[in-house]
Amino acid sequence: MAVDPQVRTGLDEETQRRLAENESRFRLANERIEGAALRFDGRDKHYPFVCECGRMNCRQLLSLTIAEYEHVRSDPLWFVHVPGHAITTSGVATIIERQPGYDIIEKQGLPAEVAEATDPRSRSRA
Repeated sequence: MAVDPQVRTGLDEETQRRLAENESRFRLANERIEGAALRFDGRDKHYPFVCECGRMNCRQLLSLTIAEYEHVRSDPLWFVHVPGHAITTSGVATIIERQPGYDIIEKQGLPAEVAEATDPRSRSRA
């Protein structure tokens, strides 16, 4: 018998999907920021990346080097968030790393499926 995602996470499936899709849109914006940064300067400077939380009204910026951003992007389930922005309800996400000024979040369950399906670096999407 399948477990209702709302029972596991406290969030209904539509809300989980919407939040994950929002996070994926912010991740795509950060991919563009990284591309522009690489064309202009290089890897050693800090660049403004957008918080990849699922909150539609979040416009907060994070300061990361290209190497720090690449670390986050090394896994399609990882996202970068302003501290305190992660929805860590059981079965949705876990904070896997805390850095000065940002947290790295790992998606789980339905949000992980959306993250993998929308990963712009995935070979299967090429």
